Amino acid sequence: MTDSLSNVQKNFFKQPINAKQAGDTGMAMVLICLLIGLFTHSDLLFKIATLLLVINMIWPTVFRLVARIWIGGSILLGTVVSKILLTVIYFGLVTPIGVVRRIAGADAMLLKQWQKGSLSVFKKRNYQFQAKDIEKPF
Repeated sequence: MTDSLSNVQKNFFKQPINAKQAGDTGMAMVLICLLIGLFTHSDLLFKIATLLLVINMIWPTVFRLVARIWIGGSILLGTVVSKILLTVIYFGLVTPIGVVRRIAGADAMLLKQWQKGSLSVFKKRNYQFQAKDIEKPF
Protein backbone atom coordinates (compact mmCIF):
# COMPACT_ATOMS: atom_id res chain seq x y z
CA MET A 1 0.00 0.00 0.00
CA THR A 2 2.84 2.39 0.80
CA ASP A 3 4.44 1.75 -2.59
CA SER A 4 1.23 2.56 -4.45
CA LEU A 5 0.74 5.69 -2.32
CA SER A 6 4.27 6.88 -3.02
CA ASN A 7 3.77 6.23 -6.74
CA VAL A 8 0.61 8.33 -6.70
CA GLN A 9 2.36 11.12 -4.81
CA LYS A 10 5.38 11.11 -7.13
CA ASN A 11 3.35 11.01 -10.34
CA PHE A 12 0.33 13.17 -9.58
CA PHE A 13 1.53 15.99 -11.86
CA LYS A 14 2.78 13.57 -14.56
CA GLN A 15 -0.64 12.28 -15.56
CA PRO A 16 -1.20 12.23 -19.33
CA ILE A 17 -3.83 14.80 -20.27
CA ASN A 18 -6.06 14.28 -23.30
CA ALA A 19 -8.00 16.92 -25.22
CA LYS A 20 -11.28 16.20 -23.42
CA GLN A 21 -9.69 16.70 -19.99
CA ALA A 22 -8.09 19.93 -21.20
CA GLY A 23 -11.44 21.14 -22.54
CA ASP A 24 -13.20 20.23 -19.29
CA THR A 25 -10.57 22.17 -17.37
CA GLY A 26 -11.11 25.14 -19.67
CA MET A 27 -14.85 24.98 -18.97
CA ALA A 28 -14.10 24.85 -15.24
CA MET A 29 -11.99 28.01 -15.60
CA VAL A 30 -14.87 29.70 -17.44
CA LEU A 31 -17.27 28.68 -14.67
CA ILE A 32 -14.91 29.94 -11.96
CA CYS A 33 -14.58 33.30 -13.71
CA LEU A 34 -18.37 33.56 -14.13
CA LEU A 35 -19.08 32.72 -10.49
CA ILE A 36 -16.47 35.13 -9.13
CA GLY A 37 -17.74 37.81 -11.53
CA LEU A 38 -21.31 37.17 -10.38
CA PHE A 39 -20.46 37.60 -6.70
CA THR A 40 -18.07 40.54 -7.15
CA HIS A 41 -20.12 42.27 -9.89
CA SER A 42 -16.96 42.61 -12.00
CA ASP A 43 -17.49 43.12 -15.71
CA LEU A 44 -13.83 42.31 -16.35
CA LEU A 45 -14.30 38.72 -15.17
CA PHE A 46 -17.30 38.29 -17.49
CA LYS A 47 -15.13 39.43 -20.38
CA ILE A 48 -12.32 37.08 -19.34
CA ALA A 49 -14.85 34.22 -19.07
CA THR A 50 -16.12 34.97 -22.57
CA LEU A 51 -12.59 35.03 -23.95
CA LEU A 52 -11.74 31.74 -22.18
CA LEU A 53 -14.92 30.17 -23.55
CA VAL A 54 -14.07 31.17 -27.13
CA ILE A 55 -10.50 29.87 -26.73
CA ASN A 56 -11.83 26.64 -25.23
CA MET A 57 -14.23 26.12 -28.13
CA ILE A 58 -11.56 26.79 -30.78
CA TRP A 59 -8.43 25.28 -29.22
CA PRO A 60 -9.12 23.32 -26.02
CA THR A 61 -5.62 21.84 -25.80
CA VAL A 62 -4.27 25.24 -24.78
CA PHE A 63 -5.49 24.36 -21.27
CA ARG A 64 -3.29 21.25 -21.09
CA LEU A 65 -0.83 22.71 -18.57
CA VAL A 66 -3.64 24.05 -16.39
CA ALA A 67 -5.37 20.66 -16.63
CA ARG A 68 -2.21 18.87 -15.54
CA ILE A 69 -1.97 21.10 -12.46
CA TRP A 70 -5.74 20.92 -11.82
CA ILE A 71 -6.01 17.12 -12.12
CA GLY A 72 -2.71 16.52 -10.32
CA GLY A 73 -3.84 18.75 -7.47
CA SER A 74 -7.13 16.92 -7.24
CA ILE A 75 -5.36 13.55 -7.04
CA LEU A 76 -3.04 14.86 -4.33
CA LEU A 77 -5.92 16.46 -2.43
CA GLY A 78 -8.00 13.28 -2.68
CA THR A 79 -5.12 11.17 -1.37
CA VAL A 80 -4.42 13.46 1.59
CA VAL A 81 -8.01 14.29 2.53
CA SER A 82 -9.15 10.67 2.45
CA LYS A 83 -6.40 9.69 4.89
CA ILE A 84 -7.22 12.60 7.20
CA LEU A 85 -10.97 12.00 7.03
CA LEU A 86 -10.66 8.27 7.74
CA THR A 87 -8.32 8.99 10.67
CA VAL A 88 -10.72 11.54 12.15
CA ILE A 89 -13.67 9.15 11.78
CA TYR A 90 -11.72 6.29 13.36
CA PHE A 91 -10.42 8.23 16.34
CA GLY A 92 -13.52 10.41 16.67
CA LEU A 93 -16.22 7.76 16.31
CA VAL A 94 -14.97 4.18 16.41
CA THR A 95 -12.50 4.55 19.28
CA PRO A 96 -14.91 6.31 21.70
CA ILE A 97 -17.61 3.71 21.01
CA GLY A 98 -15.09 0.94 21.74
CA VAL A 99 -14.00 2.63 24.96
CA VAL A 100 -17.59 3.11 26.14
CA ARG A 101 -18.43 -0.52 25.33
CA ARG A 102 -15.36 -1.72 27.22
CA ILE A 103 -16.23 0.43 30.26
CA ALA A 104 -19.83 -0.85 30.12
CA GLY A 105 -18.52 -4.42 30.12
CA ALA A 106 -19.76 -5.46 26.69
CA ASP A 107 -18.20 -8.69 25.44
CA ALA A 108 -19.57 -9.31 21.96
CA MET A 109 -16.97 -11.96 21.15
CA LEU A 110 -17.44 -13.78 24.49
CA LEU A 111 -13.72 -13.51 25.22
CA LYS A 112 -14.18 -13.53 29.01
CA GLN A 113 -16.23 -16.72 28.88
CA TRP A 114 -13.73 -18.35 26.52
CA GLN A 115 -10.78 -17.57 28.79
CA LYS A 116 -12.48 -19.04 31.89
CA GLY A 117 -13.12 -22.53 30.61
CA SER A 118 -11.84 -24.98 28.08
CA LEU A 119 -15.18 -25.34 26.32
CA SER A 120 -15.93 -23.68 23.03
CA VAL A 121 -17.93 -20.47 23.03
CA PHE A 122 -19.24 -21.05 19.53
CA LYS A 123 -23.01 -21.28 19.37
CA LYS A 124 -24.21 -24.67 18.27
CA ARG A 125 -26.99 -24.78 15.72
CA ASN A 126 -28.82 -28.02 15.37
CA TYR A 127 -30.53 -27.25 12.11
CA GLN A 128 -30.99 -29.43 9.08
CA PHE A 129 -30.71 -27.30 5.96
CA GLN A 130 -33.19 -27.93 3.19
CA ALA A 131 -33.25 -27.04 -0.50
CA LYS A 132 -35.67 -24.13 0.04
CA ASP A 133 -33.13 -22.48 2.41
CA ILE A 134 -30.70 -21.82 -0.43
CA GLU A 135 -33.16 -21.03 -3.22
CA LYS A 136 -33.70 -17.43 -2.13
CA PRO A 137 -30.87 -16.50 0.22
CA PHE A 138 -31.94 -12.88 0.58
